[in-house]
Amino acid sequence: MKHSFHSYLYYIIMLTLVGILLLALYFLYVWKTDVPANQDYYRDFTALKSDTQEHRDWQINTKTTSNKDILITAIHGGGIEPGTSELAKIISKKGDYNLYSFEGLLKSNNSKLHITSTHFDDPKLKEMNNKSEESISIHGVQEQEKVVYIGGKDKAMAKSIRKALEKAGFNVEKSPHHIDGDSAQNIINQNDTGSGVQIEISTKYRKQFFEDGRLDRSSREQTHHYNHSIYSFAEAVTKGIKAQTIKK
Repeated sequence: MKHSFHSYLYYIIMLTLVGILLLALYFLYVWKTDVPANQDYYRDFTALKSDTQEHRDWQINTKTTSNKDILITAIHGGGIEPGTSELAKIISKKGDYNLYSFEGLLKSNNSKLHITSTHFDDPKLKEMNNKSEESISIHGVQEQEKVVYIGGKDKAMAKSIRKALEKAGFNVEKSPHHIDGDSAQNIINQNDTGSGVQIEISTKYRKQFFEDGRLDRSSREQTHHYNHSIYSFAEAVTKGIKAQTIKK
């Protein structure tokens, strides 16, 4: 009887330990896939602006066109998520769309200037966004595989852009939860229609946008260092936007 009790207790302890181990592995997986790698240094644009200097630490580029319904944004441009502002400008030019680009100019540690999309509240961007029916936001994700994630509340536009990118040969996958762009507080979903599209491009793809895979400032600021893939990507996004816009 005593031996049976000890055996029973042993199995209970082993099952408990296995359960704890599995639970720990599960939470580790969730943490790695659903939690952003970096935490913002500044809580919002006001805090960033009060502690930094425009044109020295960062700059904003905007463009208003006759096509006022569509806004292309890159709120983590320059050295923050390299390649995003450059791509946004090409898309804006190709489609004759409005543009808002916030660009980090620090010599290093530009990630300090990163403000998450749900807290990025620059009045200029909010003004432009409020006048737009469609907002397309270009972001970079630290991912070494060739992958593009597309999210946002405008599922129809996201689907149209995804089809165009896949047709152009780019690998598009479902967005992890923390970059799915579905929050109502996300700046792209605060336009006139309350829905936009968030495009997250992996590091590997963004490196392919430039000669020798270099993401340094000099490579990004001189167009003769641009590879065909950045124009191909921009063309695909533009085609996706136009295809869905025609349907409306």
